[in-house]
Amino acid sequence: MQSEDDIQALSKIIGARKTLKVLGDVDQPVCFTKENIENYNQKVIESIKTAGWAPFHYNRDRDELAEPWRVYVIWHEDCQTIASCFHDWFPDVKASNKLPAMLSACGALIITTWLPQFRRKNQQLEGVQNSIGLPKQITIDDEHLAAAAAMVQNLLLLLTANSMGTYWSSGGQFRTPAMFEKLGINQDESFLSGVFVEYPSTLGESVERISGKQRNNRSQDHAWLREVQLNED
Repeated sequence: MQSEDDIQALSKIIGARKTLKVLGDVDQPVCFTKENIENYNQKVIESIKTAGWAPFHYNRDRDELAEPWRVYVIWHEDCQTIASCFHDWFPDVKASNKLPAMLSACGALIITTWLPQFRRKNQQLEGVQNSIGLPKQITIDDEHLAAAAAMVQNLLLLLTANSMGTYWSSGGQFRTPAMFEKLGINQDESFLSGVFVEYPSTLGESVERISGKQRNNRSQDHAWLREVQLNED
């Protein structure tokens, strides 16, 4: 059984986690000391490994691995390389695209994919039905996706606990087949999240920080919460 102090500490971390978009200058990217890099790179790896204790309902059983997710880490130097090459790789993207600025400021970018087992583009699932009338394959894939999302949430909390800022990006050009090919990601994996990680050493750098749009939109008094009471009639 966990102590009350442990529970309070975890609750504090959950409440402290917040979205923070950090924008740098592609021409003058944030610099990191060797000590800072070694320290926080190791914390990132440890956080990812611990986040992998997230629950999953079905054994994905691909490449002899049970987990329905895969994680790819891009360290700061390669992030800055991508930032400088970004518009050459994607010439049709607007100059105002924020990804290069985010890449130039982050200590690492962590990409998580999930592995659909049955879903394919333009494919209608048929066959075995589950107890509520949906194809069983749909519920299995939904479980895979939910498990991968739980892993990402674990990761966000662990990075927060290690004093690193995070921004969960929906991906933009990182979702594309072209970027998957450049990063060595299998095309049959589905992009779930790109977590931009801010290392604390950037606090004195000339970067712009933008808070998440939804934090102040959260419901008052947890209005989304319902306690179910069965009708005995």
